[in-house]
Amino acid sequence: MPIVPDEPRAVRPSPRAEDFVDTVVGLTRRRVEVADPETAALVVSLMRAAGRHRGLFEERAHAEQGRHLRAFSVLYLVWIFDELTARDLGRSLGMSRQTTSAALAALESAGLVCRSRADQGDRRLVRVRLTEPGERAVAAQFRAQHRLDSRWLAVLTPGDRRLLRTLLDRVATSPVPGPSLVS
Repeated sequence: MPIVPDEPRAVRPSPRAEDFVDTVVGLTRRRVEVADPETAALVVSLMRAAGRHRGLFEERAHAEQGRHLRAFSVLYLVWIFDELTARDLGRSLGMSRQTTSAALAALESAGLVCRSRADQGDRRLVRVRLTEPGERAVAAQFRAQHRLDSRWLAVLTPGDRRLLRTLLDRVATSPVPGPSLVS
């Protein structure tokens, strides 16, 4: 049986930035019934904002240190807590054991963190601390990122920022009802 190529789709012009979310939701609704377009729009907006933040971070951090957001996130948590177990670090950042281990291995070979086994209790637990160069690197990187974040969020009033944080915290910490996330 010969393979018949798909019919070419019409190339749509890219939507203007202010119309992007509505365009994406509208195109999605053409393909599948969307019970709640506002939920779809909110999730697209959330992903877009998170992607924008990641992009701004990566652009700045790569130019300065050649580091990814994940590496900075690991360094930042260890910096503010002084010491964490690899397990707690992975859980806090939503990373698998393998991803956590790979990130820590790269940071350790760069001389930014050191790992050690727990002295007492469960010897499987790996403790993570920053080295002196790691301390200096994360402090400098945090200051640079905080300046960028402040400029990025300057479009919001202080009240808007508090409200957004409250709403995002509520969404991030609420349990998802139902038996499964995948049907």
